[in-house]
Formats: sequence, structure tokens, C-alpha cells
Amino acid sequence: MSDKSKMSKDELRTKVDEYLENGGEIIQLRYAGAKDQRKAQRRWHHKDKATAGSEASQAALDREEAKEKTMIFSKDDRWRKE
Repeated sequence: MSDKSKMSKDELRTKVDEYLENGGEIIQLRYAGAKDQRKAQRRWHHKDKATAGSEASQAALDREEAKEKTMIFSKDDRWRKE
């Protein structure tokens, strides 16, 4: 059982409205297909190995980060559902 108290729908709506009024944005992301899931799994594999000291995995993460920096649109923008 959880010690957290449940928020009513009215309270949730109030919090969401407050978030939006303060400049927040709610977006819907597209579905992650099998290819996306495999890529994410490999990334976590390399993160785990890099933490353990693998230079090859750290190099793979560095290459991915460098590639991400060259992209015109952010990852959030690319994953937005139109």
C-alpha cells in the first residue's frame, strides 16, 4: 500500500492549469517502435558498461552525444506527435 494520498481530478486539473499558466507545455510523444526500443536498450547497456570503466562503451556514448549536438531539432522536437 502506498502512503501517498490520491489527488482528486479537480486538484489535478488545477495543478495542470497552474503549470500551463507558468509557461509549461504539455506535449504528446510518438510511440517508440521496435527499432527505437533496441537503440534505447543499447544506450543503457553502454551507460552501464561505461560506469563500470569500459572505454569502448564510453566512446560509443561520446559519439552518440556528438551526433546529437549536430542535429537541427532537439530530441524532444523529433519525438513530438503531430
